[in-house]
Amino acid sequence: MPTLSVLIPTRNRPQKARRAVDSVLANSFGDFELIVVDQSTDRLTQVALSSIHDRRLRYIATDTVGAAISRNIAIRAARADTVVFTDDDCVCERDWLASILAEYVAEPTALGVFGRVVPYGNPGSARDTIGQSGDMFCPAVQASMERAVFEAPAIPHLALGGGNNMSFRKELFQKVGLFHETLGPGSRIGTGEDTEMSYRILWHRCKLVYSPRPLVHHDNWLDRPQFIQMMKVAMRAQAAVFLPYALRFDGLAFFHLVRTGWYLLRNRMGIGSSWAGLAYFGSGLARGPRYCFLRPPPL
Repeated sequence: MPTLSVLIPTRNRPQKARRAVDSVLANSFGDFELIVVDQSTDRLTQVALSSIHDRRLRYIATDTVGAAISRNIAIRAARADTVVFTDDDCVCERDWLASILAEYVAEPTALGVFGRVVPYGNPGSARDTIGQSGDMFCPAVQASMERAVFEAPAIPHLALGGGNNMSFRKELFQKVGLFHETLGPGSRIGTGEDTEMSYRILWHRCKLVYSPRPLVHHDNWLDRPQFIQMMKVAMRAQAAVFLPYALRFDGLAFFHLVRTGWYLLRNRMGIGSSWAGLAYFGSGLARGPRYCFLRPPPL
């Protein structure tokens, strides 16, 4: 049985997927399996990976759609007690897995470890959760150099980061369930499956660690129109994810919704139009109540 199971969902990005796989297989720590769940509409990713002759690589093709579905398929297929996630548009540092293991040794009761994410090709451009170089933007980064331990609710994308550099003890999914498959890329809401999972874990008072040592580079540079569209979708997901917790009288979730709505009203979220941002936010609020009753899939 491997010590770690590394899980990569991918869809129609064969060159980036090959690069991500190569970076994982080149890690200094070698006792792991690498599961790639491919939702591509063609065979290009399968062909790109077929020349890799490494017994640690496991390839799963599926006709499903959605990052959350892909993650759940990989979790159920994983043989290790600890699962590690990155994305197909990431490049992992050579000591990435060794650094994750070191954090579990340092914090034996932790059920999850998140790591640092910097923009690919321009790591110094990261500011908070977004990298910027000229008129190009790289979202979903986490540049903090401060290690932190959480055992109570915190805003995940600010405190921990996202699904491109996170890991969990598999026993955690027995406690809180798997990813909601109606969230995330490929769903109608469009993103947010990792945010919802992280907040659900913290809401159950499970211990999570953020460490700057496990490092990946995120290659998802967007031009301004692409970035604006991404932010609109993110506002919809934020509303859908946090409203159910606010309805359960969670003060932090309620405050986060109010603050986000205020920032949108003041046009401070990079969307360029307060009304467009509020419209997406409102559509998320309309979808949010269902998650008060929708149970996550079991392990």
